[in-house]
Amino acid sequence: MSNDDSRVTPPGNAQPRSSRARGEESPSGADAFVLPEFDSLPDLAPLPDLDEFLKADPLAGFDEAVAALLASARSRGGGTGVVDPAAGDTADSLSVENASIVPAPAALATVPASFAPLRVADIGAGTGKMSELLARAGAVVDAVEPSDAMRAQASSVPGVTWHGGVAEDTGLPNGAFDIVVFAQSWHWVDSELAGREAARILAPGGTLGIVWNQMDVSIPWVHRLTRIMRSGDVHRPDRPPTPGGGFAPMRLTQVAWQDVMTPEQILTLGTTRSSYIRSTPAGRERMQANLRWYLYEHLGYAPGQDIAIPYTTLVWLGERSNEVPGAASGLR
Repeated sequence: MSNDDSRVTPPGNAQPRSSRARGEESPSGADAFVLPEFDSLPDLAPLPDLDEFLKADPLAGFDEAVAALLASARSRGGGTGVVDPAAGDTADSLSVENASIVPAPAALATVPASFAPLRVADIGAGTGKMSELLARAGAVVDAVEPSDAMRAQASSVPGVTWHGGVAEDTGLPNGAFDIVVFAQSWHWVDSELAGREAARILAPGGTLGIVWNQMDVSIPWVHRLTRIMRSGDVHRPDRPPTPGGGFAPMRLTQVAWQDVMTPEQILTLGTTRSSYIRSTPAGRERMQANLRWYLYEHLGYAPGQDIAIPYTTLVWLGERSNEVPGAASGLR
């Protein structure tokens, strides 16, 4: 952590650093936070600009997730045969020029020559951040993402093939993968059906990985930040995911780390949350107003000031049984 005085980490019992005293009314009821209820699904907010999204969406915890996923698959004999890319519609394979490529951890930069590349299906891949790390660590990745807009913003990385599809019916072939990973996407899926589909496309003994990068809500000021952002950072280490498909009990690897962001980047991060995207225009403005109040007035940060935010990465791993499961149809 830097000794720069411009970077401040509020203590767990942080008091307001502005003239606003505790107990005064906050704008739009920031202290009385209530999740929205909808009579019908409103128009979705546009996706944030990719450059700003990448600045505001931390990746550091994914390094450890990649290491845990590859180690689990190797320990169970994955990557010992010759593999070919999964069949897919060439119209769904994207090549986006001039997009950023995230470097893999140095320790994962090479794969032993005695191993064939691990085959990984990245489900709900978004703009491909996890896919990039896996590919640069030597894996062959099939990235499945239902959003045309997300796939259009994906980086062009050797070893990553893109497909349109959903978690419950990916269209990928039976038993083709050493690893199926959901990085920041499990909350979008039907856990029973998505688990069955993961079991169908995994090789016997293959690894299912469910990864959460989240702010450390055990710290009170961070917990309140996530509530104002409605960010869903509430995935508890004592509550493992429960996928269908007959997986072994999920086991947890947990890594603590921190990211440094400005208030403006945190505001941008708030616009990437599913609750924001699904909200009404009035609801989105209320969320941003509450967040501006909390950052600038209640915590007293100046525009552009660095904020050290504690994070934790939860990496849940489970193995597919050796029995062939029944699941939704896909490419055979």
